[in-house]
Amino acid sequence: MLQLEFEPTEFYDEMKEEFFYAFPWDPSVKVKPGEVFTLRLEHSLLSLSRWEEKWKIPFLSNDPEKTSGQTTDYIRFMTLTKNVPPKLYDCLTPDQVDQITRYIDDSHTATWFSEPSKKESSKGKARVITAEIIYYWMLVYNIPWDPAEKWHLHKLLTLIRVCSIENSPKKKQSRAEIADEYRRIKAARRAGRKK
Repeated sequence: MLQLEFEPTEFYDEMKEEFFYAFPWDPSVKVKPGEVFTLRLEHSLLSLSRWEEKWKIPFLSNDPEKTSGQTTDYIRFMTLTKNVPPKLYDCLTPDQVDQITRYIDDSHTATWFSEPSKKESSKGKARVITAEIIYYWMLVYNIPWDPAEKWHLHKLLTLIRVCSIENSPKKKQSRAEIADEYRRIKAARRAGRKK
């Protein structure tokens, strides 16, 4: 989960001739200096699914390129904090948007793969992955939707890939590999007898 903190801004009331603090999205509501509003976000299958339901294009594809409105909308769907003022999203700084992008792109897992995925290694056009494809994979590998659909999306996709690798048929050994295996076993047995 990513947490962004918003601090109030100092404003000046010309009528009362005094300074006061308020959040930039609603200067009419005064707050205490140092008060913080926390926005909690999660890049998950649930947020992806809701976004695709609204926009009817795959989120995990850059074709077509997302508009700034679509990107802001995805941040809205990522939001876990209750009762967020809608104007808050217009107050996101470029640094905060960059922080959100880095969070979305982060793997959030210690698992890594030594060979490229099918998507990375294919020479043709990469397969478009949508929320329904991911839900299908979860069904195939018996991954419970709750809580997995609320995990960081990359963590869920890594688990799906691990399930795919672990459930794939093992590579058939060549005759030379079988002969090497028999020699190794035979040598281990001889070494055990000598003791």
